[in-house]
Parts: sequence; C-alpha cells; structure tokens
Amino acid sequence: MEMRQRGFTLVEVLVALSIFMVVMGLVLVAFVQIMRSFHQGQEISAREQRERSCLFWMSKDISSIVEVPYSPQNYYLKGEQDEFFFIFARESALAESRYVCNLLDQTLERYSEEPTDYDAASYQKKEVCLQDLVECAFSYSDGLTWKPSWGQEEGELPRMVKITFKPKDTPQAKEFIVNVPVSP
Repeated sequence: MEMRQRGFTLVEVLVALSIFMVVMGLVLVAFVQIMRSFHQGQEISAREQRERSCLFWMSKDISSIVEVPYSPQNYYLKGEQDEFFFIFARESALAESRYVCNLLDQTLERYSEEPTDYDAASYQKKEVCLQDLVECAFSYSDGLTWKPSWGQEEGELPRMVKITFKPKDTPQAKEFIVNVPVSP
C-alpha cells in the first residue's frame, strides 16, 4: 500500500490567504478605530483637566478679591465682556490678575503680578489658561441681574462673576460662576 502525500492546491492556498487578509483587514480597521478613540479621549480629558485647573485658580483668586481704597486709581475690579482686572489678597501681599478672552488666538489668557503695582497694563507673568475657544465672555451680577461690564461707578463689588466659554468641537457653551466675597 502506497501512501500518497497530498498537499494544498494553489486555489486552496489563495482562498485561505484571501480569507486571512480580509480578517486581518477587519482587525486592523478595528484597531485603528480603537486607537483613534483612545487619542480623542485623551485629548478631551487633557482639555477638561486644563479647564478645571484654570477655573480653580480663577475661582480662588476671585474669592480673594479685596477692596483697595488706598490704590492710586481707587479701584479693585474692572470688568468688561472680554476681560476683567482685579486685585486680590495673597498670603504675602496684594496681587493682581487680568483675564482676557482673546478670540483671535482662541484663548483665555491670565496675566498676573505679585505684589500689585495697581497697573492693569503691565504684568510680570502671562499664561494661556484655555485654548481652542470659539466663544468666551465675562458677565457680572449684583445679585439680581447680569451685566456685561462692571466698574467703579457701581460703587461696590459684584456679587458674582460668570465666564461663559465654548471650546471648539463641543456641542454647547459652558458656564462657570464664582461668588465674590462681600464685605458686611
């Protein structure tokens, strides 16, 4: 009895190779989609962490605003829709901050100086807090209504400051409200 060795025919090899290639293509497409989703998730997480950090520091600074009747310009908070300047208390001295919505660069920028020189135009430090913004605005409340600006003519500090911002690729704008300490 003679045993014949039987191998695969060329057609069988080509069919198996084709099936293998289709399966590997599907696996590769799934892998690429998973990696893309992973990177998008990382970008969203990093952006949200930057937002939380920026808003935390803004909140901390705003909640430390002080009245400064002895300042050269006799003001401590001046706010517009696209920026606001204020003086606040640090452990060691009075400091100042200026937040600017720069929609040309799509950023929220923070300028700061410690100790304060009471000059809203000069700063020691600049940092970009938020980026990729398509909307950014500040508003100020006296406790009853929201106003687009706040100045010395109001005669007192606002009760709250609100920032509204919308990063690109997000469906809707976000709002963040900070209470301002009010003297008794």
